[in-house]
Amino acid sequence: MHMRTILSILLFLLAGRSIAQTGYDICVYGGTSAGVIAAYTAARMHKSVLLVEPGHRLGGLSAGGLGYTDIGNKYAIKGLSLDFYRRVGQHYGKFEQWVFEPHVAELIFKQYILRARIKVIYGYHIVKATKQAAAITSISLEPSVEPSSAIISCMCG
Repeated sequence: MHMRTILSILLFLLAGRSIAQTGYDICVYGGTSAGVIAAYTAARMHKSVLLVEPGHRLGGLSAGGLGYTDIGNKYAIKGLSLDFYRRVGQHYGKFEQWVFEPHVAELIFKQYILRARIKVIYGYHIVKATKQAAAITSISLEPSVEPSSAIISCMCG
């Protein structure tokens, strides 16, 4: 029998009041290119997903200025990676595009998130993780900029 992990998220203000509680099957930490695609893939597999990004933008290096793809053999690129480059191409009116502006990459990553209806929490980082056997059972997050303003606790079932 497989154990289903459920994440619950609780947001506490300084006063300690809970203002939100929602269950998630999967929590992805980091809104890099890989993090966004992992969250998108999980959502396409009918999992509820929470994406926690410690910064304030999605896409990692691709959305941060690395917009020139050194691929070697472009025919080796498949799956969602190829989908990404074809969406970049659509933006520029081409079939696919391997060189792009950072804001275009960020726009496409945001489209993946919107299409899959993934909840994203920006500006928080992990301060504590608890695990039981090999499974993470809870994590605690705090704002990356102002640690005293709020704490989020994510618990796994």
